[in-house]
Amino acid sequence: MNRAMEASPLFSGMSGPEVRLCLQCSGALEERHGKGALIFAESDPPERLFVLLEGVVNVCRESAEGRRAVMARIDAPGDLFGEVHVFLGRPSYGCSVLAETPARVLAIPGRFFYATCEKACSVHSRMIRNMLGIFAHKAFFLTRRVSLLSSGSLRRKLAALLREHCRPDGSLALEMNREQMADFLGVARPSLSRELAAMRDEGLIDMDGRKISVPDAAALNSLCEYFPA
Repeated sequence: MNRAMEASPLFSGMSGPEVRLCLQCSGALEERHGKGALIFAESDPPERLFVLLEGVVNVCRESAEGRRAVMARIDAPGDLFGEVHVFLGRPSYGCSVLAETPARVLAIPGRFFYATCEKACSVHSRMIRNMLGIFAHKAFFLTRRVSLLSSGSLRRKLAALLREHCRPDGSLALEMNREQMADFLGVARPSLSRELAAMRDEGLIDMDGRKISVPDAAALNSLCEYFPA
């Protein structure tokens, strides 16, 4: 079984042959997309959900002014995208997904999750239960992000974001460049750069080129509200 599918929560508790059986039954197809390619558009009907097999993709939305905001960056093999929209009952996805790098994805028809097949096989039921678990985890994550974005000033938002991804040694497990970070926080990149520079000058963060680290976690914590683990 592909390593990405082994890592995916959608296939948790399933063996390789069971995964292959489900994918064959569902009519899933593997797709390859080049860098910058559109995997699906905002206006596309939400008929399929996707599992990332390889590469990095960005979930985006465009404002009325044409400004594109990155809502999520999907970079872990096995992660899903597009699954929420499949079950909303709306005529379109309402967001687009672009390949940040060359990407390989697995496209699964959403209808497969609405009911088990006539054989009522246990692996099909397991896959549906796994999907429910994924939705529960996503709801928890979105609650955390809403808390972060409503935390007040740009500095407080930045402090909360950095603390969320801060390792014990002060390094960050945050694979975003400045533009992506600005999109995630909903601010202009120059504003983000100015605030990062100010935080560096005050000793709240260290910056070495694009690399950011946190020398004093306690000082950073004093800027933002507590987010439970």
